[in-house]
Amino acid sequence: MPYFWFVVICLIWGSSFMLMKRAMECLSPIGVGAGRAIGGTLVLAILFVILKQRRTVLRRDLVPLLAVVVLGFVWPHSLQPELVAKHGGAFVGMTVGFTPLLTILVSIPILGIWPTYRQTVGVVGALACMVLLLLDLGRHSIPLIDILLAFSVPFSYSIANGIIRRSLKHLPPLELTLLCLAAAGAVLLPLSLVIGNHRPANIDQLGTALLSLAVLGVVGTGIATFLFNRLVQDQGPLFAAMTTNLVPIGAVLWGRADGEQISLAQVVALVGILAMVTYVQFGAAKPVEMELVPGE
Repeated sequence: MPYFWFVVICLIWGSSFMLMKRAMECLSPIGVGAGRAIGGTLVLAILFVILKQRRTVLRRDLVPLLAVVVLGFVWPHSLQPELVAKHGGAFVGMTVGFTPLLTILVSIPILGIWPTYRQTVGVVGALACMVLLLLDLGRHSIPLIDILLAFSVPFSYSIANGIIRRSLKHLPPLELTLLCLAAAGAVLLPLSLVIGNHRPANIDQLGTALLSLAVLGVVGTGIATFLFNRLVQDQGPLFAAMTTNLVPIGAVLWGRADGEQISLAQVVALVGILAMVTYVQFGAAKPVEMELVPGE
């Protein structure tokens, strides 16, 4: 089952950048971030009530939980839509693909875990393919500041994943994800109202924008993040983070469907990424069932 959920997450997140792009037709970047957090909160809250889950968070969990909210939700959700609007989903998807390499580096000081030879070879190989993709995309003259901002997202993701594994592993993934999304929404919604939208809104696309935001929030943020946090807790941050190596494939393919050009170098790099992820993940999952357990 871990492999099944791994593929599901990859497919969902590979489509998220296109949904952000559509939502940005009428909404502000932070508005999109707030909307996806709120949408995810609503669907997980309903699931939490239906399954009669019990609250298990403790006072000592508040500090690591706050760190995860800021690093894993508030910062990426407020930044990514802006970068997608400026440079397209393919570029942002490429940078997110560096999360596994950064997870290896971060896991050493946070978790005291050193990567195996197989993991190192696979992640470095995938990184080489990612670099090829970025070099090809570099022809579009993306400003250095935007490149640095984009790379801050996988770095913050890797730290958040390490904190979850070290300090929040005891929390049920449904409760953990619900708390994080609710807190992120509480921060981003008023912030979006204060900042407003600095881009002209295309009112003709309002229906499409709202539908895209709804799918992005409920499926791409709520359900997919819950599944991802479960993988982090059960299989470790590196196994889960390898999903981000496949996200660029979906991002590039959706970009191509939206009129963005795909070069031969990008195709070669994407095939290489797929091969490296298969090499690392084959036989790596522990036999843990991915199921929701109702509270007593």
